[in-house]
Amino acid sequence: MSDGKRRIQKVFSGDLPDRVPLDIGGINNSTMHWKIEKKLCEALGFPFTESSIIAVDQQVVVPDERILEYFGADTRTIYIRESGPWKEGKDGLFYDQWGIGRIFDGQYYTMKAHPLRVDNPREALSLYQWPDPRSEYRVAGLEERISSYAGRYTLVLEGLREVCFGLPSWIRGITDFYMDLVTDPVFSHEFLDRVLEWNLEVLRFVMDRIGDSIDVVKFADDLGTQESLLISPDTYREFIKPRHARYVEEIKKYGCRVLLHSCGAVRPLIEDFIEIGIDALNPVQISAAGMDPGELKEEYGGRIVFWGGGIDTQAVLPAVAPDKVREEVRRNMEIFKKGGGYIFAQVHNIQPDVPVENVIAMYEAYREHSQY
Repeated sequence: MSDGKRRIQKVFSGDLPDRVPLDIGGINNSTMHWKIEKKLCEALGFPFTESSIIAVDQQVVVPDERILEYFGADTRTIYIRESGPWKEGKDGLFYDQWGIGRIFDGQYYTMKAHPLRVDNPREALSLYQWPDPRSEYRVAGLEERISSYAGRYTLVLEGLREVCFGLPSWIRGITDFYMDLVTDPVFSHEFLDRVLEWNLEVLRFVMDRIGDSIDVVKFADDLGTQESLLISPDTYREFIKPRHARYVEEIKKYGCRVLLHSCGAVRPLIEDFIEIGIDALNPVQISAAGMDPGELKEEYGGRIVFWGGGIDTQAVLPAVAPDKVREEVRRNMEIFKKGGGYIFAQVHNIQPDVPVENVIAMYEAYREHSQY
């Protein structure tokens, strides 16, 4: 077993590895905008050709292998695609596999059209054409990619997106979906069951093909804002938690660890995440209310792995000098790595406005303080 795979296995089993494992782009939320990848390649002296962009809406990359090797990343992403490429409509929007329309602003793709944002959602749901969950396009090239890694790294399945909360809000429209939870719980349960059923079929199709090679399955559902939860804990426990639990149960049939990405002030739900079998939490948004690193580590350390939280990517990484970046990384790592249960990554994707010197300083500081 390679060091990259062994380190993260030790973290999940409660043992101390030789150093804190490093994740760069093992998941969609620990990677970087393609403009940052280009700048990094140039700064490190790697000839740059083009980026591998799979998360089209965010314009983030599967990082260049030379960057991952240079900094010693322990993870590699196994990123499934949608059922087919996006299509440009006559209205100038770009439509994904679900029929969600987005507009490109030169930097990102922003949602503008939602297929079930209609007056009669029940009828629309009965007629809705779900994308093919078993499309070969989803997994094209992944077996070859897995083989190329030859067991050297922890492989993370990515691309399942927001399976129980985010996706239905994108299909229905965020405002309408939230209102449905309050005004039409019967329809909401029906809709959420359909979404879960489709996501389970995608999961089974992918895992039956490549699950023997996957170490960690990551899925997302953003449940927090900067200051609070998006929905009450009671609403989460009625509508989302049972479906999260079913999804986690299915993942664990394949012998994989489960990583949940949920942004924002999600501390009131961490106990629920632990209860349903979530093994690790990302991005650990330390700038959000209630997400103080010391308090999180004291209350939940040893019961859930913190995957992220290395440095705030909103107000710190893009805005301070490199020496301040190093100090923030040192401070957060001292808290999170104590006793194990920690995998280093910045809080979220590295955006185009971040100075490349700060990116390098972040990873150099990680390296300096990663040893146990």
